Amino acid sequence: MDGSRRNLRTIVVVAVAAAVTGTAIPAVAGLLGGTGDRIEGGAAATSSTGPARSIINNAGCDPTSNVYVSCASVRLNLARRGRVLLTMDGAWTTATAPSLGRCRFFGPGTSNQQINFGEPTDSETDHFFGFNEVTMRVDAGARTFGLQCREFATDTISFKEIMLSAVYVGNS
Repeated sequence: MDGSRRNLRTIVVVAVAAAVTGTAIPAVAGLLGGTGDRIEGGAAATSSTGPARSIINNAGCDPTSNVYVSCASVRLNLARRGRVLLTMDGAWTTATAPSLGRCRFFGPGTSNQQINFGEPTDSETDHFFGFNEVTMRVDAGARTFGLQCREFATDTISFKEIMLSAVYVGNS
């Protein structure tokens, strides 16, 4: 088996494991031998030779309305048309329960699938979450992918410790 097929097989195995366990695996980027770029504070990371990674270890993202805000983004230079694996994990908390929020990936080829988060009774506690997606085929070139989150009216949910990775997985 050549190297690219082996890497694709490894990525598929990791993606399936993430789907079964309900956790995102940002470390999948390391499986391809690339290092990606590490950033703080929400600016876009760019990678031209390997996976792109955005790591936010500060207070994170606090949407103050029901309008989506960008919480993390990565810029990945694709040498050719293909699909991209997006993985993220992080935490959310709320100052006053009950509180609800919603997140989604954005960028070319993403599904716009929205994930809801919320807690009916527990305030000031970190709740960890993760999700992943493989995009539809995306054209070659520099492409930006990211995570957007929002809260519902009068809620106090915020998102932090966000780790987002984007990895080219091929044209199949």
